[in-house]
Amino acid sequence: MNALFNRPSVHQSVQTIAADPRLRRVFESPVPAVVLFPVSHAVAFSVIRALRDQSIPILAVDFKEQAAGLYSRNVTSLLLPNFYRSETEFVAGMMAIGRCFRERPVLFFVDDDDLILSLKTQEDFERYYRLPLSPWPIVESVMNKGRLYRICQERGYPIPDTWFASSLDDVDRQKNNLKFPCIIKPTYSTRFRQAFGVKARRFDDFPALRKFARRVIEAGIEFVIQEFIAGAADSLYTYAAYSNDEGRVIGGFTGRKLHQFPPDFGTCRLAESVNDPELERAGRELIGILRYRGISLIEYKRDPVGRFRLIEINPRPGDWPESLAQECGANIVWMAYRAATDRPVDPAIGRGVGVKWANLAEDFYYCVRGYRLLGYPTAHRGFFGWLKDIRGLHAEAFFSWRDPVPAWVRLKGMCREFAERERRLVRSL
Repeated sequence: MNALFNRPSVHQSVQTIAADPRLRRVFESPVPAVVLFPVSHAVAFSVIRALRDQSIPILAVDFKEQAAGLYSRNVTSLLLPNFYRSETEFVAGMMAIGRCFRERPVLFFVDDDDLILSLKTQEDFERYYRLPLSPWPIVESVMNKGRLYRICQERGYPIPDTWFASSLDDVDRQKNNLKFPCIIKPTYSTRFRQAFGVKARRFDDFPALRKFARRVIEAGIEFVIQEFIAGAADSLYTYAAYSNDEGRVIGGFTGRKLHQFPPDFGTCRLAESVNDPELERAGRELIGILRYRGISLIEYKRDPVGRFRLIEINPRPGDWPESLAQECGANIVWMAYRAATDRPVDPAIGRGVGVKWANLAEDFYYCVRGYRLLGYPTAHRGFFGWLKDIRGLHAEAFFSWRDPVPAWVRLKGMCREFAERERRLVRSL
């Protein structure tokens, strides 16, 4: 795309897309294209920017009119307002899109639920798409935290102390073994986050934990109880990698968070690259144990005595790790694309210290206003503290001088979201 401002093709039904001349240019490409869904997240931009100089057509699909990725000049965008009304309609829609392509495209999902769905119905999806990761039996051991932690316990791999429970009786039996503070976290995140509004919840005593565990059990959500590792956001480290079918790392990168919201179990807003051989060794070891192929983001927390302990793995692209990996010399998304299209993949390790990525507008809001307003005063940075923290900034979540419009679209949406949040807060007082 050469125009500064990209308008999406809007279709009320996937049945009409094949005749759209803008879309047909992507569908008829002799080079396998990329299909990316959804494109409202910062994660989508790490994929777009990793591939924008590789002469690969990218079809960006979303059902939200204000999804920022739809307005990137580096994609051909498709807006389907009725696309996500049910799981059955979504799968049928994805199949209809896939059938339009001359060459099977590479499919990048950036949300866990969509990724899981594609792997559980892998035979259907692979008729029309190339999936750049291991099949479901392997990925399930990565995404199901209960199964992952059991594997780690069996292999002696370092994790926080973890207890398993499927009933209140199980919780009661663990009472004398638990170490407080501890947390309850789900084996899969989405339903838990929808039900309780958080990724995990911390407890300082057993009665409060038991009361909440009852609610989680009644909601039918699987969970684990885990030791809480003390430390701020900057004690959270990530090993990002692309690995092959034998679980051998081809490309890797090490980095850490600096700011996140919420500060305890949140989403990254500022991060930086680090050069940490011990973190790299730990990540390579775990990928080898799991024999996982594809992109992986392995999050660790460095405990107060300096040991890395596993928090979770995401088997898909992320926002800041892929962006910083590329800045530091390892284009992990490009590696995944090449492998999925049966091309050779050159090894590369991203090296760099203090190279920073930020979701700049959101980080600014939280550091100068949001942390204090929303109940986290110790995380408040103030304007000058925030300026000091972002020194070394190389990559921004949504903004690029080469593709500036999506950042404006996202900024407008962010202002609406945050203003509504503050109105709800005022009404609740």
